[in-house]
Amino acid sequence: MLSENKSRSEAIWYVLLGAAIATGFLVSYFSITTEQSKTIHYLGLSNEAQLPPNCVCLNETENAPTNITETTFEDLLPLLQNASMDDNTIIFTEINDAFANPGSILDLFLESFHVGENIEHLLNHLIIIAMDQVSFERCKAIHHHCYLLKIDGANFESEKLYMTKGFVNLVWTKIKLMQRMVELGYNVIFTDLDVLWFRNILKIITVDYDITLSCDVYFGLPEFIGSFPNTGLFYVKSTRKNAEVLNYWYEARKRFPGKNEQSVFNDIKKELVDQFRTKMRFVETDYLSGFCNYGKDLNKVYTMQSNCCVGLKNKLNDLSGILDDWKKYKALSNVEKRNGKFTWTFPRICSHKH
Repeated sequence: MLSENKSRSEAIWYVLLGAAIATGFLVSYFSITTEQSKTIHYLGLSNEAQLPPNCVCLNETENAPTNITETTFEDLLPLLQNASMDDNTIIFTEINDAFANPGSILDLFLESFHVGENIEHLLNHLIIIAMDQVSFERCKAIHHHCYLLKIDGANFESEKLYMTKGFVNLVWTKIKLMQRMVELGYNVIFTDLDVLWFRNILKIITVDYDITLSCDVYFGLPEFIGSFPNTGLFYVKSTRKNAEVLNYWYEARKRFPGKNEQSVFNDIKKELVDQFRTKMRFVETDYLSGFCNYGKDLNKVYTMQSNCCVGLKNKLNDLSGILDDWKKYKALSNVEKRNGKFTWTFPRICSHKH
């Protein structure tokens, strides 16, 4: 009997040890994967041009800001007023020439709203921030709410590969834009352009939380800050405290030189909870999915992002495949949908882990 108990104890000990080693491996692995898997952005410096009546633009003057930190985006307010939902919520994204070309990711992004489940109306509340003149003109041709952001002395025209200096500089613009929107009284959803929308994510956002984020890796509980956030899709509720949180986040880049906004957020998320009592919710990857870790049940998925993928052509190819899968899913009968047997056939080209 003693020998049997001893064997049982040893077996339990080895199981626990194996679980601990596996957990350590996963944390280490996904830390590396997260750092390597963010989306590529393209931004540009715009030129002087005739501005349309339906678009609000930050015009350069003799006293124009030379740094995004100094920009107050005062001319943004009328556009926010026109685009906001009844509860003062808006959605925004950023584009440049490479993303805005016909047949590029912008078209896939907008098409996902048209073929999604009753979310086409959300386009009325989407503001597209154009960072160059070409993408601004393209935006005006196909969308209602366009904003030309011009920062004197900045040049983002060329491709900005992940984690290059140009990439790091440009991804921080969304934090200052979001801070200003929150200060003006608007709840804000930021979405990268490589996020395809299939259902209304407002159904999984509640006012109980200050910030709601998608994840590269989700560890079981919505308030567990050990999950790896993905700032390619996140929501911030409009409060004075949250404006201070966004400013704190932006200023923290000085303590972490060379890091992008997502990495810095991951570094300071505990500080935000401790100092500001920020309530964060991390959403399961079954619902807000990405190539890093996606939900296979199309009955649950709200969005899909081509994270863990490098290269605009690669993203475009595999996002097209996702959209095709979604259309096939929508064509199924309700019974076929409920059985949950239909799933994604991607990615075909993107480097990915799952």
